[in-house]
Amino acid sequence: MRAIGIDGGGSHTRFVLYDEESGILNGFYIEIPGNYHLLGLERLKKVFKEGLKKVAEDHHFDVLGAGLSGVDRPYDIGLISEIFRDLGIEDVVISNDAVAALWGAVGGIGVLMVAGTGSIVIGRNAEGNVCRAGGWGYMFEEYCGGFWLVKRGTMAILDFKDGLGPPTTLEEEMLDFLGIKDTEGIIYNYYSDFSKSKISSAARVVLREAEKGDEVSRNIVKEGIDGALKMISVVANRCNFGEYFTFSYTGGIFNSKYFLKEMKGAFKRTFPNASFVKPRFDADVGAAMMAIDWRRNNRGKIIWDV
Repeated sequence: MRAIGIDGGGSHTRFVLYDEESGILNGFYIEIPGNYHLLGLERLKKVFKEGLKKVAEDHHFDVLGAGLSGVDRPYDIGLISEIFRDLGIEDVVISNDAVAALWGAVGGIGVLMVAGTGSIVIGRNAEGNVCRAGGWGYMFEEYCGGFWLVKRGTMAILDFKDGLGPPTTLEEEMLDFLGIKDTEGIIYNYYSDFSKSKISSAARVVLREAEKGDEVSRNIVKEGIDGALKMISVVANRCNFGEYFTFSYTGGIFNSKYFLKEMKGAFKRTFPNASFVKPRFDADVGAAMMAIDWRRNNRGKIIWDV
């Protein structure tokens, strides 16, 4: 069976033509968000139309799967379904992008953590039940998300300034990374000069200083991993996995070899009988795999179990 998979993130949209026998046949990438809350429905329809034309070309496909950020409710799914109907596509399954990433990483059954600007842990069992923890937005306690790491680092810098916390190499390094002259100026990153991507990008500073031995940075990373492990435990229990389950990961934070090593070590200590594996495919292929499974088993569209 052959499917088109779409991975619509907060800054890009990826399309892939995937055949379960031959693998990836074609792909297309566009630096425009696949989140209708950011783009609007009409502009998103144009993105889909362009991407489908590029990736399908003269190939046929049997079904389409779309994993899109900002699609969390049946209402969202209904709006996106209408776009595809307008484009002449009826056989489509739609989910949040984290569900598609889960399919790509572990084949649809297991637990996945996404850690980028924010974070979410999502699981799916053999019965098709989908469970989640986190993912409520970068402004909240999204453990190990880039925004969270930098916010914790900023608080540590300000605590030292006020005499409430220990010294940290984060002060000099983060100010230099953000191009700020003095500690007082750091707060403007959260107000008049606010940019979530700029703030989140400084997560590499926290992770680098932790790797170099800064105790404050290491404690921030440990706090984040402890929170992430609780999320994983909750999701695994909701999915009724018991102690044996497969876990994988995706997102920019995991590009840090230090963070990946620390996370893997803590995971194995907490879940000694579970498997910690590298993701097999990206979310665009995952969306195609999800669609093929839906078509073959006629299970209906993904609905969140929160």
